[in-house]
Amino acid sequence: MKNDEHAAADRNRMTASWTLRRYRDGDEHAIVDLLNAAFGDWGSVEDWRWKYGRNPAGSPIIWLAQCGNRIIGHYGIIPVTMKVGNAYVTASFTQDAATHPDYQGQGVFSSIVNKSYLDASEKGIPITYGFADTTLEQTYKRYEHMGHICFMIPMTKVLNWEPFLATYVRSKFLTHTMARALRKARRSRRPRVPLRIETTSRFDQRIDRFWEQISPSFKIIVRRDERYLNWRYVDKPKGKYAIYTAVKDHRILGYCVLGEKRWPKFGRWQNLKLGLILDILGVQDDPQVVSCLIDRAVKCFEQQDVDAITCMVSEKHPYGPLLRKAGFITPPLSLTHTSLHVSINLPGYPIDKKQVYSQALLLSQNCFLKEKGNWFMLHDLIDMP
Repeated sequence: MKNDEHAAADRNRMTASWTLRRYRDGDEHAIVDLLNAAFGDWGSVEDWRWKYGRNPAGSPIIWLAQCGNRIIGHYGIIPVTMKVGNAYVTASFTQDAATHPDYQGQGVFSSIVNKSYLDASEKGIPITYGFADTTLEQTYKRYEHMGHICFMIPMTKVLNWEPFLATYVRSKFLTHTMARALRKARRSRRPRVPLRIETTSRFDQRIDRFWEQISPSFKIIVRRDERYLNWRYVDKPKGKYAIYTAVKDHRILGYCVLGEKRWPKFGRWQNLKLGLILDILGVQDDPQVVSCLIDRAVKCFEQQDVDAITCMVSEKHPYGPLLRKAGFITPPLSLTHTSLHVSINLPGYPIDKKQVYSQALLLSQNCFLKEKGNWFMLHDLIDMP
């Protein structure tokens, strides 16, 4: 009887009224507690302050759901400078949508997202993009207010075939023999080009000149200047990334950023060591620049004994053919589970109202925004787009 009373008391507590409010200084610790409860090992207060407090594009939009003294919901919209057509706009991307497990199913998510997007529109942020896992029905429904632009394609190059073959072949000897043969078969030589690949610990002003040179070639792309790249990849508290630049005559012609992650589950395979191409960009009139950076990434990961290399790119990405030429394979589209979604933020419109997205696109050059080939987008597979 007492157990039933306790259970009823818990249910009453979890359905108690909650309120929405904006973030206030000092909420960080409670927010991080929530994010760790929702996602597992999300990170620390320092990670949160880096992501939301030090972003060079401006202050974030953060709405919270609170029940009593407890933060039970969080939604973050992080500003980013984006080139859209020939103009720069303050766009944004969504991060860390979380509802505490004890309070799910009570409308916390939809309410907090409504507030966040209305706030974004009032602050003059016209576009917000995010990534949704289409294999999770509930997660996908949460993003239905946003228009699907394209799928994100995980292009993968296998370096160590043994863990993959072991799924299908029981004989360890046969698995080992086949893996050795595949390793030899994938080796290829690239023609030498007059480029020097340098390692760097921090981006300098040369990257701004590179960006000004290359940006006219792209239609919709996040501005990759010195401030953004150093914030994103260098100043991150727990980020340990390898950065390479392609240099000719002291000019930067391209760069790539590499990371590693131990993946508990990747498809049907367990506990793989993955090499990640987090970002890569090169001059468009010379594809050999990007090819050389891909080749350098492969060599780097071979030295680190990773099982496979993955680069998550948007559909019709200009570097897709170059990655395939380097031995990266693409899964069938039916197995691609991550989707790029975009919301046009309209003042006064709740984001869950029917037809809002299509109405918004009619006001925002929908053909340009909905064309998947216009979006230069990579997903870093760690914690941010």
